[in-house]
Amino acid sequence: MSAKSPSYSVPALEKGLDILEALAASPSPLSLAVLARDLNRGSAEIYRMLVCLERRSYLRRETVSGKYMPTLRLFELAHAHSPLQTLLDAVREPMRRVTDALGESCHLSVIERGKLLVIGREDSTESIRLSIEIGSRFDPKKTASGRLLLSAELESVIARDETIEGVDDAVVRIGSPRAAVHAALAVSWLRSRKGAKKPATVLAALKAAGKTIHQSLGIEL
Repeated sequence: MSAKSPSYSVPALEKGLDILEALAASPSPLSLAVLARDLNRGSAEIYRMLVCLERRSYLRRETVSGKYMPTLRLFELAHAHSPLQTLLDAVREPMRRVTDALGESCHLSVIERGKLLVIGREDSTESIRLSIEIGSRFDPKKTASGRLLLSAELESVIARDETIEGVDDAVVRIGSPRAAVHAALAVSWLRSRKGAKKPATVLAALKAAGKTIHQSLGIEL
């Protein structure tokens, strides 16, 4: 018979977490009134929590609108002394080499809470380039990176992007589903762009970067 986890209620903590999660999920800053409505709570209790969170630097207010948005404080906490920070440090230089060699941007993604989350990128210096913002979330089944991470067998993939017409993707796996590190390193490029590299060339550059990253992390696959 397994022991059940204790069920304790901490209303103030849950209220604060609800606010942070609502702001993190919103594509734009939210007002006190909207937060109170969406969370089904009184404006006064929400306001007290917002003041506390702002004082602790977890969120900030826009000067003109007075709406609230999250700061990077949670990001800093989440990545302090973590395998993810170690990964980001290890991929920085190899990603830069990929963009220099191909003239295309590359990005790093993981599966987080059922979504493909972009956690790193290196932008090409070309005037015409495809760039994906850090923090962007996608349905993993509709992206090459997501499908690679969901698969236990594939180590790399070349595909056409289902979310943006005219875009090709080449992706390699970093780490493994069974390890602390499991990410997808990808290059997405405009198929019609003049001078765009062939998929096999892009994949070869990514595989070389992946090998360097694995050696840096001490991962044997």
